[in-house]
Amino acid sequence: MIYNTDSGCTFNCTEAQAATLDELCTIIKGGIGTVHGYTSTSNRVEPEVSDIQFLTAFSVTQLYKRKIAALESLEFSEVDKYAITEPKVAELSQDQREALFEQRKQSEIDSMQKTLDGNRSDAYREAHDRCYCYVGQGVKIHYVTESEKFVEGGKTLTRKVPVLTDGLPTADSIMLSILELNRTVTKKGEYKKVNSGASVLIKNAMLRALNLKSISIKTLSLKQDNFESLVVSRKTFLAEEFSNIPDDILKVA
Repeated sequence: MIYNTDSGCTFNCTEAQAATLDELCTIIKGGIGTVHGYTSTSNRVEPEVSDIQFLTAFSVTQLYKRKIAALESLEFSEVDKYAITEPKVAELSQDQREALFEQRKQSEIDSMQKTLDGNRSDAYREAHDRCYCYVGQGVKIHYVTESEKFVEGGKTLTRKVPVLTDGLPTADSIMLSILELNRTVTKKGEYKKVNSGASVLIKNAMLRALNLKSISIKTLSLKQDNFESLVVSRKTFLAEEFSNIPDDILKVA
């Protein structure tokens, strides 16, 4: 069926997805929920399965304002104690570490302020706007996508674009923004080994320090095969209610 949103998006989805979206858009603001048997695959060699308790339908604007305020008050000494546990960071002088800290801190503030200002004029935000659609507070759709080559500045690059069926994108997964409260791991996973630079390691240390003052936004990407059930606002959703259109019937228009 074709689904129309108040934000102006129109896309193909199953009747089950449409009914689920309608229900999720009515959940209580700031309500507590739990997803059972959620399989996390992002940046992992082996997936992790867990039950996650969370808050959802919160104000991103207010959260970003809180995080900006927390970052502005964050001191180098609060972060450095975590950062120097990494050999790549420990080998730097204190002046070098502090300079990287100030750069990453300002970069994080500028990025969130850009979102608050409604400025979508960079490749990351343009890609997000192209491949996702906001349906309601804390609820969005990720489209079925494919890689497309394009030329920019004399270079051939690749980007993700929605697959169009009868001229419209198609919902691949329903995504729920959450503030995680608790996680019970039922099957331990394994992260990919990443050779991060000192700047990224300092950013990670900043986020670790900020967890004492704020909570980071996470996103559940819900499909029929990566969780068992979702309970939120006293409503229970089963995995089959998130069933998407099979790949073999999608046709590029």
